[in-house]
Amino acid sequence: MAVIWGFDLSHMSWGSFGHQKMFDRRWHLRRERFIIYQLAMLLSLAAECTATYSLSKYENHQDHIERLSGYTASVHNNDIVAAAIVTIVFCVLVATIFGADFFFLVFWPRRVYPRWYNTTKKVLAVLITLGMAASALMSTIVVASHSSFITGASHTNIQQYTQVYSRPNLVYRRFPQNIAWVVLIWPALLSTVASTTIMFIAVAHDDEFGTGPVQREGEPLHSRNDSGDLLPEGKGVQDQVGGGDSQGPLASRRQPSFTAV
Repeated sequence: MAVIWGFDLSHMSWGSFGHQKMFDRRWHLRRERFIIYQLAMLLSLAAECTATYSLSKYENHQDHIERLSGYTASVHNNDIVAAAIVTIVFCVLVATIFGADFFFLVFWPRRVYPRWYNTTKKVLAVLITLGMAASALMSTIVVASHSSFITGASHTNIQQYTQVYSRPNLVYRRFPQNIAWVVLIWPALLSTVASTTIMFIAVAHDDEFGTGPVQREGEPLHSRNDSGDLLPEGKGVQDQVGGGDSQGPLASRRQPSFTAV
């Protein structure tokens, strides 16, 4: 099987997504990282979808009213558009950075990454978390206290326009999808903070102890491969993957002194 950028593609299989392999306790915080990463990605995806829906509706609402007025009236909704765009961008970035870490952990749990990669990953995680916080605050303020408005037409004409195109409501908090967007983005932010925190903890552990598995009681340290399958007697993990050099400088890092339950 081909090796791309040091990643052995033979380790990729659908079986890696099985419960026993994904939640193998031999790797430090593996189960916790999978759970929290998935929460961050799924909640961010839900918030991004509702923000996209609201953005589309308010853009169409603006086009319809301005066309109905013969382009003499203007609809002003830049605040909700800006909040939606910021939400979409940072929610996509959450799915990108933690999704990548998720898949690398699934298929290549023993891989040792260079220091520049870990540093870049942590810096990006912090910046994305700050961006999520900004988008959550911005979205909440805009939806709770702002509304779009129409200029360039008489009060009577504005009422007619809003009767013809009554949805979405000019008052943002009266459009249910906006409420759903704000409700979703806060747990997405909290799970992003948790994902960033556990990423820092996991990187610090791997820097100190290496990325190898933790020994179970009564089981030789190298009796299983990266996927959690038992190896034939006398065959270790390094034999199975083609030698220790292909997996990075694990030998120079001491193993933790505790055992997994």
